[in-house]
Amino acid sequence: MYVCVCHAVTEDVVREHMAAGACSAKDVRKACGMRPGCGSCVTRICALLSEGPVEPVLEDSVEVAA
Repeated sequence: MYVCVCHAVTEDVVREHMAAGACSAKDVRKACGMRPGCGSCVTRICALLSEGPVEPVLEDSVEVAA
């Protein structure tokens, strides 16, 4: 679902930035490259932030046999 239609930012993108350390609406907006606009996204960003911390996404590690 879109959090910000003006900048095409989805909930998944917001959660990725939260997992990377964004802990405020301002942090999320900055990380997403969102410029000031209508501001309706701030309420949804704050709701996602209030859901609690997001587990960091671990990249798949590939082991190389020697």
